[in-house]
Amino acid sequence: METKRRIKQVAPAFFVLLIFVALFGMRNDEKEVLIDEQVQVAVDEVEVVVEEVSNHVEIPDEVRGIYWTAYTGITERADELLEYMVATGLNAVVIDAKMDNGELIEPERFEEILQKLKEQNIYRIVRIAVMRDGRYAAENPSIALRTQSGSLWNDSIGSVWVDPASEQVSDYAIELGESFYKVGFDEIQYDYVRFASDGAVDSIVYPVYDWTETKSAVMQRFFKKVGGAMQGAGIPVSFDLFGMTYWSHYDFNIGQRLADAFPYADYISPMVYPSHYPFDFEGLGDPNLAPYEIVKRSLDRGADLISGVWSGTEEGLRKHSRPWLQDFDIGAVYTAELIEAQIKGARDAGASGWILWNARNVYEPANYR
Repeated sequence: METKRRIKQVAPAFFVLLIFVALFGMRNDEKEVLIDEQVQVAVDEVEVVVEEVSNHVEIPDEVRGIYWTAYTGITERADELLEYMVATGLNAVVIDAKMDNGELIEPERFEEILQKLKEQNIYRIVRIAVMRDGRYAAENPSIALRTQSGSLWNDSIGSVWVDPASEQVSDYAIELGESFYKVGFDEIQYDYVRFASDGAVDSIVYPVYDWTETKSAVMQRFFKKVGGAMQGAGIPVSFDLFGMTYWSHYDFNIGQRLADAFPYADYISPMVYPSHYPFDFEGLGDPNLAPYEIVKRSLDRGADLISGVWSGTEEGLRKHSRPWLQDFDIGAVYTAELIEAQIKGARDAGASGWILWNARNVYEPANYR
C-alpha cells in the first residue's frame, strides 16, 4: 500500500485582486515595480502540494508466501508465478539475492519484477544467505574456515563457509540489506545465520573465533548488530532458524538459539518442515503424516521458550513467528491436504503468516486463503 504525505501553503483568495486594484492611477514605471514585487510574493504564497510516494508495500495482516530462486526473479518464470500468486491469493514472496554458494545478484537486476509485484500489492522479501559463502570466502581468504592443513574447509556438500565471529561478515550483511531495501524490497531475511555443520566440524580452524566464548554468544552478537542496524534504519528484518530451536535452549553446536535472535527481528522464520523431524517425535510416529501437529506444537513450544524474555502480549509474541512450511516431496508426497494442514497449524498457533518452500519453485495447488 502506498503512503502519501501532503504539505500545503494556501494564499488568500483576494490577494490577486488587490494587485490589479493597486495598478489603477499609477504611472507605467510604478506599475512595473509593483507587479514585480507582488508577483514574487504571490509565487511565494501560492498553494504548494508535495507528495512523497513510498517505494514499499505494507506487510499484510497475514503473510501467505512462496519462495523464488534468484533466477526465477530475473526471468520470464517470474511472470508465470506472479500470475499463479494473484489467482490463488498468495500475497508475499521471498526471492534469493545472495545464494548459499555466495553467488550474488545485483539489486538493480530485480527492479522490473519488483515493480510488477508492487502493482499487485505483493510483499517482497529478499533472502540473503550469510555464513555459507564460497565467493566471499575466496575474495576474503583471511575470514574463511580452514582445515588444520591450511586448506579451505568444506562441508558435506563441498560448500565453503566464513567465520561467524568476523565483524567483516556482519558488516557485509548489513551493507547488503541496506542495498536491497533501497532498490525496493520490503524486508530483509537472513539465512545461514549460524556456525557450520554437516561435515567434519571438529577439524575446522577458525580465523577469528577463539573458543573463549560460546558459539551462541557469537551469534547473539551477530543478531543484535545486524538486526539492530536494520531496525534502526526502519527496515523490516527476519532471521531463518532451524525448527528445533523452537524446542530447546540448546544451540545444537551451531550457535542458534531462539532467545538470542528473537529481540532483534521483526519476524523469526523457523524451518518446521515435518520431514526434518525424527520418527516418533512427540510420539507422532511418521512426522510427515502429522503435519498439523508438527507445525502447531513447534510454534507453541517456541512461544513457551520465549515467554520469559518477552514483555509484550501473548498475541504479539506469537505473531513474531512466520514459519517456513514444506511443499516438497521428502518423506511423503506433499499433497494439498498436507500443505493445508501445515497452514492450519501455523494459523492456530497465532503466527503472522507462513512461507512455502520448494527449491524448484513448483508448487502444489492448494487452498491458501
